[in-house]
Amino acid sequence: MPGFNGTGPRGTGPMTGRGRGYCVIPLSTQDQELDFLKNRAQALREELGQIKARIRGLEALRAKPAVRSKQ
Repeated sequence: MPGFNGTGPRGTGPMTGRGRGYCVIPLSTQDQELDFLKNRAQALREELGQIKARIRGLEALRAKPAVRSKQ
């Protein structure tokens, strides 16, 4: 966040960047930061699970031989 004012990159708002900072919430205590990081880690695990499931689905489709319709 360039101006450290919660506006995000190019003034487009919070959570519009690459997720490299804590512009979403002010972290005033170690307990708050710990809770935030634990919640973020859980969200990332869930997103990774979705990505892996999509990869498996695409690989399964690619492994199937192409079926051509008779015309």
